[in-house]
Amino acid sequence: MDNNIYIQNKSKKDFKDWTIEGLSFLLQNNQYKDLAINTLSKFLDIGETVEFIYNELYYEIFESADNGYIVNVYTSNEKDEYDCYMDKHNIDGGLCSGTSKDAITFMM
Repeated sequence: MDNNIYIQNKSKKDFKDWTIEGLSFLLQNNQYKDLAINTLSKFLDIGETVEFIYNELYYEIFESADNGYIVNVYTSNEKDEYDCYMDKHNIDGGLCSGTSKDAITFMM
């Protein structure tokens, strides 16, 4: 079985809450911050959108159609009927043209 397909399927199901809550917790701890950043960047590498909480802000990062990664920062985790963050809570965002790891640390 292709590991990338397995990870993609698991990340869409079982890992979603763990990714948001578990990795968000690890990001707050300096001892585990690099591990969390590396793990989140791996999700980006396989084409997944990552979401996490850092310093009481909600981050959403996904691959850009052009080049690089889109990074959006929100003040609330409120989402619409399509499970998308609401624009009214967006306080910052931009395009990161670096690596997936750069995209994770871009707005932190």
